[in-house]
Amino acid sequence: MTETTPAHVLALGDSYTIGTGVDPDERWVSKLADRLREDGESVADPVVIAENGWTTDDLDGAISEHDPDGPFDLVTLLIGANNCFQAEPPATFEPKFRAMLDRALGFAPDAESVVVLTVPDYTLTPVGQENDPAEHAERLVRYNEIVREAARAAGTRLVDVVPPSKRVADDGSLVAGDDLHPAPAQHDLWLERIYPTVGAALD
Repeated sequence: MTETTPAHVLALGDSYTIGTGVDPDERWVSKLADRLREDGESVADPVVIAENGWTTDDLDGAISEHDPDGPFDLVTLLIGANNCFQAEPPATFEPKFRAMLDRALGFAPDAESVVVLTVPDYTLTPVGQENDPAEHAERLVRYNEIVREAARAAGTRLVDVVPPSKRVADDGSLVAGDDLHPAPAQHDLWLERIYPTVGAALD
């Protein structure tokens, strides 16, 4: 990459990518671009196709509607929380997630330029605790097994953001004011895991 050829990033997802509950410059996607620039990389503003409440079906439709102009140097995919929250069986989620991963791969030059993120554990937040957390947690474990296996089979990179998401049980400052989504401090924790993987993908 040079100053005249900035890296182009496509971020696909839901509330965890669009940054529900925080300012746009506080979400991990924005902080990722900022940090890359601080480290001397030339990076265009990320193209973000994500929205609060989106399932795989919503994301699929939005990708078709936006029709982003690829290829991108880096594509990230974080989707599934709303499928899980709506009690969609893992067997139903699996082909939908694999289809979204296939679409992500279609925007990248190769599989190693795609970074898949696991689905954060929302069950430990105040809102999550009000909605059958044990049932959701069990389903979420299976969802993330699907995500990990799909990423492995496709040869993409994988970042696990489940561990920092679980820290909300002991640190309420990691939850945004809506008692559900990540606060800026949690986005920072995610970035610490995402950044090295992205750096390797862009290199």
